[in-house]
Amino acid sequence: MFGVTLAGNAQVIRCTDPVTGSVTYTDADCTQGQSRKEVAPRQTPEDIQRQYEQAREALRMQREQQQVQAAQPPATPPPAAGRDTVEPSQSAQCLQARAVLQGAMALDPTLYDTNTRIAAAQDNADLACLTPAEYARLQRRTNNRPPVYVGPGYVPPVIVVPPPHPQRPHRAERKPEMVNCNVFRCYDAQGRSYPR
Repeated sequence: MFGVTLAGNAQVIRCTDPVTGSVTYTDADCTQGQSRKEVAPRQTPEDIQRQYEQAREALRMQREQQQVQAAQPPATPPPAAGRDTVEPSQSAQCLQARAVLQGAMALDPTLYDTNTRIAAAQDNADLACLTPAEYARLQRRTNNRPPVYVGPGYVPPVIVVPPPHPQRPHRAERKPEMVNCNVFRCYDAQGRSYPR
């Protein structure tokens, strides 16, 4: 489509050539044989004046809005989501970490990895429920904590190392002493037969 500028009270007519299919726009009549369709009707001077007033009013309102926005101080950005808006001890991550810790503490203390699970769950709960400064302070205090495997109810695993299998001395195999042979077989002193 071609761009059309409306000037004055001109109307716009689309003319289509039936043979080639080419389309032209004009403010006059189409040539003979072309199909004619009115795109924009002829405007009265009152219509043109009303459109001009509407455009001028819209431009005035836009300028006023820009001036009001320029006069206002810049809006403060909303606080970032996460640790800054919610107290860490009240966050969903903290509640979930505490639930995992409670589940780990309910495990059988005689199991091999119970204390490891409890220690990992406690560390995750500390990380989720404390502020970064509190967590760093706690880490400094617990650097000298005893190993994970020391605790009430912990039974260390018993590891049994099987003794090495004794090596039997290598004996040279003795050939049986043959006492009797015939054309097909030989026989030893115990009566066993061997092919010849």
